[in-house]
Amino acid sequence: MRERKFLFIFLCFSFLFPLLFILFFITLKEFTFEGFYFDTYVSGKIYVKNPIIAKNFIKDIKREFERINSLEIMGIKNGVVDTTIVTILKEALFVSKNTNGYFDPSVDPILKKWNYFKEPRIPYKEEIKALLSFVDYKKIKFKKDTLFMPEEFSINIGGAAKGYALNRAKSLFNKYGISSGLVNAGGDILVVGKKRGKKDWRIGIRHPRDYNGIIGVLKVSDCFVFTSGDYERYFMKEGKRYHHIVNPYSGYPSLGIIGATVIAKEGIKGDCIATALMAMEIEKAIEFVKKNKIEAILVDTAMNIHKFIDIKKYE
Repeated sequence: MRERKFLFIFLCFSFLFPLLFILFFITLKEFTFEGFYFDTYVSGKIYVKNPIIAKNFIKDIKREFERINSLEIMGIKNGVVDTTIVTILKEALFVSKNTNGYFDPSVDPILKKWNYFKEPRIPYKEEIKALLSFVDYKKIKFKKDTLFMPEEFSINIGGAAKGYALNRAKSLFNKYGISSGLVNAGGDILVVGKKRGKKDWRIGIRHPRDYNGIIGVLKVSDCFVFTSGDYERYFMKEGKRYHHIVNPYSGYPSLGIIGATVIAKEGIKGDCIATALMAMEIEKAIEFVKKNKIEAILVDTAMNIHKFIDIKKYE
């Protein structure tokens, strides 16, 4: 009886050991995906050994991005909203408070007056001035899935939606146990682990005035990288650039910073902070970054590059 038992164990070990050996030493394979979500091109790559895991991950992340993409993120009014909107809004309002309102979801009425910068039309000063009274994040309240705010108010969470989507992507990486990958949502990036589990990811920071140029390269792992700039959505009129990041206090496109990159550990907050920095004057942005110990790179209108990061991460 004991001989049979040992024989059974031996046969099992003889069969399983080569299999485990192959699984352990098999090289990581690259799997890619792409799509158009959040009004931008989204792409990603993951490194896994098991193609079935890769297939299921890609299926889930596309389904999740499609769900988020279907949400109405502009012109949100009083009443019951999707629970995802509440989740995003809670994080966004946290940043609003900590940036003294330089990120303000209630700026939507002004963005609407600018037609979301889809055409070269400049509103009258009187129109902007009248709408400023409808911009105040402090007046946005919610209870469970219901929003409460003045009737004239409307909310825009476009500056936080990609951050939320990348948060959800990170959750899927964790769910499937994938320890190496990257998702690029129109220049806003999630990196997981190291590339192929070996080296830091190298992320180029776009030059604000040269479409094909970069101002430097970040070497990072396990983080989010968000970049906002005055080149993303804008129009030119009489030699002046009017871009989509509006200063909530003036109602006009912000001046002073033309590019802001933030390295963050959390998606929504990082996304919102990058937008808030763009809305600030350069002096206020520098003060905010230093005070809150944020890893950031700011480019001012004179093309001066202000780096607030570990120098080892930048080249």
